[in-house]
Amino acid sequence: MMKLRINGLNWNVQNVQRNDEKLKSKDGDSCFGVTYYQELSVYLDESMPKELYRQTVVHELIHAFTFSFGVHLFANERTEESVCDFMGAHLDEICSATNKIMNFCFKGC
Repeated sequence: MMKLRINGLNWNVQNVQRNDEKLKSKDGDSCFGVTYYQELSVYLDESMPKELYRQTVVHELIHAFTFSFGVHLFANERTEESVCDFMGAHLDEICSATNKIMNFCFKGC
């Protein structure tokens, strides 16, 4: 288990087996990762390929960060999941493009 501090809150991040009960949604569906706000815990399926694991980590951390900073931007749970899915899939590409722009604009300064 790994400890992570987000805005003064101590979160636990833990890998678990794919069939672990912690990886069940409210509806009972299996998930790649789940964030439990009341426990300040994130559980991740340890059997995922590295690329999918990374996307899932980003997705769950967005849940943890928004909760920890008291950000309630999402009108409903479906919207929140869509935003977390998008960021999980594209955050690395967004950061890479940002770094390219910054390096180009501030080269030699």
